Amino acid sequence: MTTQEEVNIEGYIEYALGMAFFLTRLLGRIMLVGIRGLHWDDAFTVVAIAFWTTDLVILNYIGVYGSSVGQTYESALKLTEEQVESFRVGDKLTFASWMCYICLIWSMKGVVLFYYDRLTMNLWQNKLAKWIRWVTLSTFIIAILFQFTLCTPIELAWQVKPYPSDKCVFRKENYILYPILSIISDFGIMAIPLPLLWQVKIPVYRKLILGLFFSSGIFIIVATLLRTVYSLRSLLDLLVATQWATREYVVTAFVVSAPAIKPLFSRRLWGLHVSTLRSGTYGSNGSGLRSGKGLRGNSHSVVVESQNRAGHTGEGTSSGKAFELSRGWSKKPGNQKIKLPSEASQEHFAKYSDEETGIHVTETFTVSSEENRGKA
Repeated sequence: MTTQEEVNIEGYIEYALGMAFFLTRLLGRIMLVGIRGLHWDDAFTVVAIAFWTTDLVILNYIGVYGSSVGQTYESALKLTEEQVESFRVGDKLTFASWMCYICLIWSMKGVVLFYYDRLTMNLWQNKLAKWIRWVTLSTFIIAILFQFTLCTPIELAWQVKPYPSDKCVFRKENYILYPILSIISDFGIMAIPLPLLWQVKIPVYRKLILGLFFSSGIFIIVATLLRTVYSLRSLLDLLVATQWATREYVVTAFVVSAPAIKPLFSRRLWGLHVSTLRSGTYGSNGSGLRSGKGLRGNSHSVVVESQNRAGHTGEGTSSGKAFELSRGWSKKPGNQKIKLPSEASQEHFAKYSDEETGIHVTETFTVSSEENRGKA
């Protein structure tokens, strides 16, 4: 049988792993875009950290005060006033823990949704991303309303004596409805990026790898189902539900953080190169983008390394040119301008390429050469 100490130890370990995923994600984002370049998905990461931390504290106090889970009509009448008061506090904390669970799981969905919102900027998939966002928000609202209306009046949720009812104490319906709502959202979220793989120009084997990467939400669904099954099997043991909840947390934290963590393990990463997925044909004919220093506001200074088809880089030669990227316009060699929206992000997939040099830029920023800037 699982003990409180075992659950606490596992909870701390999984919390540490989850925080490592979240903080590494934030570090990667700050390295890539700077603090001023952070977006809503990064804000939801911070929100998830706050709710997970709060839930960890609450779960520890539930272990101290206890709860009405496991009581019956007869046993509740035999409780002392001191026990009743302790269980009442524990039941209130249990209710709060359910709220933290809902807010944490759905805030992690927000991380992915807003990441995909930037990733699909100006593409038709962006409409799908926004539609899925509304669906996910609706499932969140339903979950919150259900939490408050399952047992009414709400005071019954922490009434100890007389015993209120199994529905108010065990909240079995929560273990059924919340997974359904969560899985509906997860399937919708997974449907957003997969169509992009048909458009991006990369080898088939890489498409398969990215397809598996974007489908990693299936691990969240599996974790959710396992939590549901084991919790329903052990309704009388709150520790089992707690144990599987923290496992679901850590799996979800890894999956939602992975897209932003992955660039940290790229060899282009510490030079802040633009990722292969964003460029679509990055490196296929020897060109690349490397970020430089000197960020100003929303502007990004980068070095475009033009590479000829023989495989020699143009950096430090007559073919290498430095460009400054800033939001609003994109300029190709030859003074051709392409109008791009000011709110566009650097993960977006829109194609912008120069066929001669093989430069394929997906950044929606202004590009102007240092030579032109000097003349100005």
